[in-house]
Amino acid sequence: MQGELSESLEDYLLEIFILKLNKGVVRLKDVAERKGVKLPSVVNAIKELSERSYVSQERYGYINLTDEGLRIAERIYERHKTIYKFLHDFLGVSESVAEKDAHKMEHDLHRETLEKIQKFMGHIEENLEGESIDFFNILKEFASKKEVKMPKTLKDLKAGQSGKIVEVKEGGSGSLKKRLLEMGAIPGTIVKVEKIAPLGDPIDVLILDYHLSLRKEEAEKIVVEEI
Repeated sequence: MQGELSESLEDYLLEIFILKLNKGVVRLKDVAERKGVKLPSVVNAIKELSERSYVSQERYGYINLTDEGLRIAERIYERHKTIYKFLHDFLGVSESVAEKDAHKMEHDLHRETLEKIQKFMGHIEENLEGESIDFFNILKEFASKKEVKMPKTLKDLKAGQSGKIVEVKEGGSGSLKKRLLEMGAIPGTIVKVEKIAPLGDPIDVLILDYHLSLRKEEAEKIVVEEI
C-alpha cells in the first residue's frame, strides 16, 4: 500500500535522494545526521517507507529508493531547486532563509504557481540582451537593497525605547528646536524615552544626559529612527 505521503516522509525521500547524489550510498546514520534527528526516528520512517514500497534496505544497511520513491524524490527536489533559485537568485533572500522557505513551500506550492515561476525565471534568463537586461538589473538592485527603517516621531516610542534624531520639524513651539540645538542635540543624537504619563502627556526623555519633559505636540515634532 502506498497512498499519500506526509510532508515528513516526503522529506525523508528528499534527504535520501540528496545523500545518494552526493555520497553514492545512504546509511541510516547519514540520514539522521542530515536531518538532525535521532536514529530511532529515522528507523521508524524508513520502516514505513519500506512497507509502502518507496525504499528498500540492503543487508548491510544501505538504503535505496524504489522506482516510485525515486520519482517522488526527484519531483520534490526539482520543486525545491526552483523555489530556492527564485528566492535566492531573483529576490535576494539569504541562503539560509531561502533554504528554509523552499523546504516549507516545496510541499504545498500549487503546480500552476510553480510553472509560472519557472516560466518567469526562464524568460528573464533567456532575454538578458538589449532592453531586457535593464529589467534584470532592476530586479538585482531591488534584491540587494537592505530594509530601510521608516522614521517615527518621538511620540511613537514606548517607555524604555530609544531612537536616533533624524530632524526636528518646524512649527509648534518655536523654542523646542532652539533648546535642542543649545543642548547639542543635532541629527544623529540618541534620545531615550524614560517615562510616559498615564494620558500620554508629558513624555520624559533623556538626551545627552539632559532630562526633558516634553508635551505630546513637541514629541511629534522630533522625527527619530528607532534603534
